[in-house]
Amino acid sequence: MTGADKITALEANALADGELSGDAAAEARLSLAGNEDLRSAVAWRDALGVQLHAAYDPVLSAPVPVRTRRLLAIARPAWTMPAGARRMAAAVAIAVLAGGVGYGVGALEPGGSGEMDRVVRMALGAHQVYSGEIRHPVEVPGSDGAHLAKWLGARIGVPFTAPDINDTGFALVGGRLLAEGPRPAALLMYEDTAGRRVTLYMEKWPTSQETALQHRVSLGLNTYFWTDKNFACAVSSNLDPARLKVVSEQLYASLERG
Repeated sequence: MTGADKITALEANALADGELSGDAAAEARLSLAGNEDLRSAVAWRDALGVQLHAAYDPVLSAPVPVRTRRLLAIARPAWTMPAGARRMAAAVAIAVLAGGVGYGVGALEPGGSGEMDRVVRMALGAHQVYSGEIRHPVEVPGSDGAHLAKWLGARIGVPFTAPDINDTGFALVGGRLLAEGPRPAALLMYEDTAGRRVTLYMEKWPTSQETALQHRVSLGLNTYFWTDKNFACAVSSNLDPARLKVVSEQLYASLERG
């Protein structure tokens, strides 16, 4: 690997997985910095990892049900299934369990806590993917804020005005349209003079029920989230919680005013 255009997807993944060290890691980082496509791909993979961990880690760490523990405690009968059959049965059981877990995640009722967890995961993933972009962090620049808000509001089905939070030291960079399957969402990005970025994720909420500002920390990022006026909103950044809360409260108030 001798230049920015020489890094391969395999090497980029090895770097992201921590499999490179020393000079090899340093050279890979330098090369990755000059390859925007691979850098975006690695960021997308990391965001996907965040969503998978958030969805399935609670299942892996859940306590074993009492009934299952009792069944496991029953003495093994004299006859045992042949090894090959046991392996096949285990494979089938894992497939059934995976299908059941997937169904449980997908069957969450709209507006439930599971749905808000999904919103937070999407917001975190979008922040990870786009906050580090240099040339194309947004689709529509903040200088065209009126058009940006009108376009995104029409796409997500809830009209809004792009919040002005200059008093907090953050100016609107712009925004872009996101989607999870057929579900559209809006992402607005703000930046301060030091280059620190905050993203506001918004999507249409199935009810007008309001929820208070809540805080979550994941992979070094802070997120404040709430629902209000048919919106589900999540504000993400690597800012410290106290400062991000001030920014989030300003965004909340601005959206409340309409």
